[in-house]
Amino acid sequence: MIDFKKIISILISCFFIYLCLKDIPLKNLFENIKFSYLTLFFAVILLFFINILKAYRLKILLKNYKKKKFKFYLRPILIRQFVNTTFIGNVGEIVTPLFLKKYFRCSYFEGLSIVISERLIDLTVITFIFGASLLFNELNLDKKVFYSYFIIYIVLIFFFLFLVNYKKKIFFVPKKTINNFKLGYRYSVKNLDILKVSFFLSFIIWSVFILIDFLLLKSFDITSPISSLPNIIFLTGVIVLSQLIPGAPASIGVFNYFVIETIAAFYNAQGIYYDLTVQIQLTSISIIILLIFIFPQVTWGGYIFYKEALLSIEKIKNYSKRYMK
Repeated sequence: MIDFKKIISILISCFFIYLCLKDIPLKNLFENIKFSYLTLFFAVILLFFINILKAYRLKILLKNYKKKKFKFYLRPILIRQFVNTTFIGNVGEIVTPLFLKKYFRCSYFEGLSIVISERLIDLTVITFIFGASLLFNELNLDKKVFYSYFIIYIVLIFFFLFLVNYKKKIFFVPKKTINNFKLGYRYSVKNLDILKVSFFLSFIIWSVFILIDFLLLKSFDITSPISSLPNIIFLTGVIVLSQLIPGAPASIGVFNYFVIETIAAFYNAQGIYYDLTVQIQLTSISIIILLIFIFPQVTWGGYIFYKEALLSIEKIKNYSKRYMK
């Protein structure tokens, strides 16, 4: 079953890669692309910095657990991003509670509850920012899209609150599992002070993400004309939504297709001339942007993942030696 899901994810990515490349000559990729090195450099620095903000938010969420040095809050964030980037599916969300359990002495499902709470806070903030952009971007979308978007999200929020407050046994899920899941919620976001600070930090995090997207689009001559704030916010939301679609590692293909099509829609909405040359450049730029986004995850995150793997192997060796005597 797992292999079948992997095959489906890879096929989905291959399909979107085909959509990106079917009309363009590959030999012309990366030709005549003009951009600002300095602006791209600042975007990369911010991508590294944003992990520190996420780690500080995790520290706030874990305020009622065992206190640790800051590096122990940073490690789960970096490992999650590395795993999400290099493996099929968002398995980093499943792996992260293992490290929370290891570092902060909570159960796996307590950690999972905290991870889900963190993600829901993230989604709440970007939902309202992205939802506002549906009204103000230059695509002139029907307001029904705006209302449908918020209705779906509100339903998901109520479903999560139902799970953490439901008193009876839920289907076949063991009662101990549900209780541990509720503990994570009770010791983190149920505390109003923790919830408020987490929302504030999430707003800063997403503001930085929007700034990164602005710098990335502003740095390329071909995308600079459509880099207004509402358009950038809308594009940030589209990138987030594209990551929810099953695909190959780093959402290759899916990410590129949605970025290209969104920018193309802005071109058409603003009456800017769009032809094959522009399409080739946008395809090239989508590849560059994807590589920039995953650079901190596969370097810094990969290094931390490597260190953790070495430490685990060393523990296994020591355990084996102890029982071989």
